[in-house]
Amino acid sequence: MKRVLIIILTLSFFTVSAQSVAEVKSIDKEYRYELYRPYPVENIDSKLTAAPKGYKPFYISHLSRHGSRWHSYASSYQDPLAILSKADKAGELTELGKRLYKDVQTLAKDAENRYGELSAIGFEQHRGIANRMVKNYPQIFHKNCHIECRSTIVPRCILSMASAVQEITRLVPTADIRMESSENNTYLKAYAGLNSIKQDAKPLSDSLQSVYLPNPEPFLNRIFKKSQNIDSKKFMLQTFMLGAILGSTPVCGIDNIDYPFTEEEIVAIWRASNLRRYALTGPSKPFGKVIVSGVHPFVKHVITTADRAIKEGNEQATLHFAHDVTVIPFTAILGIKCGDTVSDDWEEVSYKWCINEVTPMGANIQLIFYRSNKSDDILVKILHNEREQIIDSSVATPVESVYYRWNDIRSYLLTQIQ
Repeated sequence: MKRVLIIILTLSFFTVSAQSVAEVKSIDKEYRYELYRPYPVENIDSKLTAAPKGYKPFYISHLSRHGSRWHSYASSYQDPLAILSKADKAGELTELGKRLYKDVQTLAKDAENRYGELSAIGFEQHRGIANRMVKNYPQIFHKNCHIECRSTIVPRCILSMASAVQEITRLVPTADIRMESSENNTYLKAYAGLNSIKQDAKPLSDSLQSVYLPNPEPFLNRIFKKSQNIDSKKFMLQTFMLGAILGSTPVCGIDNIDYPFTEEEIVAIWRASNLRRYALTGPSKPFGKVIVSGVHPFVKHVITTADRAIKEGNEQATLHFAHDVTVIPFTAILGIKCGDTVSDDWEEVSYKWCINEVTPMGANIQLIFYRSNKSDDILVKILHNEREQIIDSSVATPVESVYYRWNDIRSYLLTQIQ
């Protein structure tokens, strides 16, 4: 705890430099959606590299985050709505404030009784991902293939799984598919590392967000005619997050609610929130090693199921449906470059680690396994959001292009989880 206090005190003396709109857009033009970014459509047509001569795919291990959803908590909608409603009754809203109030009313009504639920967009995201898996790897998804599907017990994960299975069944009617949603699938929940360190990591993450958030006064002056007795930064952040979720849960008549902000403010808010998420869920230098350890049971499960598929050949695909807190550390431990940055240089983090790139809605990691009759080596390639990855050299060196020896990756992973 003493270490955290030192870091927080140091932050209080920072002169926060601005990250330009152009710089952030060069990383991800859809940055304003943040953690709630819809699945990137540009990945749909990602080119796939031909396998080394003689090698054919025979097994896939897949992990995905659930698809697009509404905000998980009523407070995300009701808190800013209550503030705007009170100001409206007092005649303290500007014309822009009245517009925002009307839109927030609409968003809150749309989200009522749907908190955390999968949206229609989320359902289609997983249908599309499954469609491309089947079409890209027909050797795996053949007519008698056996597929194991597992999810957490959260409804949005169950429905994401159901969407994928529905599409696979449509394309391969004779596939033997088993679905399971159970509390027993504890390996899908990577909370253990975070929970063990949260009392230290949360003060740091909250402080980073507070330090990097822009001055809320210009934003407030556009909305209110006079000063309000509110948590200004919280209200500004919640308004931003209502805009961020719109890409996942579009509401008729509302294109966006970016209008109360300048683009520079949106970038600054995104950066502040991104840093908070990095410190709380990512591989940061202060706490990342412990946080990433939460995914160790899942890594062990991936190794076990892959070894069984290699040895017995009775399972062609193992599909897992979970959450961002599982995808984020798995990205880090695999050495996927957009997600494995280890740093405490807060000024630089957002140039290298972006939550909207690491785990958009529907984010997925696919390990595609290949074998040849002429070699005992099992090869594997790794896809992050359907894009082939050259992983960090500390994990493994490719045999050819994007193809790695499974034994190399397996050995590395075992050293990480022991």
